[in-house]
Amino acid sequence: MSDTIQRVAFYTPKGGIGKTTSAGHFAANAALEHDLDVLAVDLAGTQNDLATQFGVDLPTDEEGNVDPDAPISAIFGENWDFIRSNIDDVVDRMVFETDQGPDLIPADPGLGGADNNLANVPIEDRYDRLESFITEEIAALYDVVVFDLPGKDDNITINGLLAAENVVAPLKPGKFERNQLENLEDELEDLRADEDHEAEPYLRLVFATMIDGTTNLSSEFVDEIEESYPEISGPPVADSANIAQGQKEGKTLFAYDDDELYKTGKRARDAYRELTADLLETIEAR
Repeated sequence: MSDTIQRVAFYTPKGGIGKTTSAGHFAANAALEHDLDVLAVDLAGTQNDLATQFGVDLPTDEEGNVDPDAPISAIFGENWDFIRSNIDDVVDRMVFETDQGPDLIPADPGLGGADNNLANVPIEDRYDRLESFITEEIAALYDVVVFDLPGKDDNITINGLLAAENVVAPLKPGKFERNQLENLEDELEDLRADEDHEAEPYLRLVFATMIDGTTNLSSEFVDEIEESYPEISGPPVADSANIAQGQKEGKTLFAYDDDELYKTGKRARDAYRELTADLLETIEAR
């Protein structure tokens, strides 16, 4: 890829494992403490958890569904070239500012239909839509783009993996989750071997989330990840009530003062800080 923007995709083929929380904290820390211009792109579905994490109020229609002026789902459609050529400032209208560092492009209800429609596109043209959008519209504006991908292997997800090339896998302790990581490695290997595109996505960072330091399951899982992935394993993120509190209040842990956090919240924040530094160093060295 010819541009200098750094691209990262947070993905594990399962929901409820801290993927969106991790993506949000990486984006916030990269902006706040590394002085980078960061764009977070929510492709994970209609719940808009990333917007909730940053406390962004999104426009809605009369039925209460999220209704952005310029939806990200449009870039996956056949009419995107016409739209961007004929609608003024369409990309600017996609982007929402947050008060916690990064900008945000939220998910929209059209992503499900966009994924279905991509199934009808010839495979050699199916998976380059997001990469083209980042290269042509976003790369000149930001230092880093962070994709929060769906917790399933679909056409939007593959677009994200190929557009990012740098893949981060948060994992909740469990045998199923551990197996999903192996499935992810197989999927990335298949994508690298596919001659229909030039992108080469690799797993750059893997770490445990929702870690309860009082249980053997958590400690054994952390040890297993570190032993199996010694070169790319990151520090575990402690389970903390502060994380859930922050999601309700529209804040990452970096928006709180020390005296507002429990010990677990401070440990989780420190872990996200270290994970961000490690990941930035890894992708900048490529």
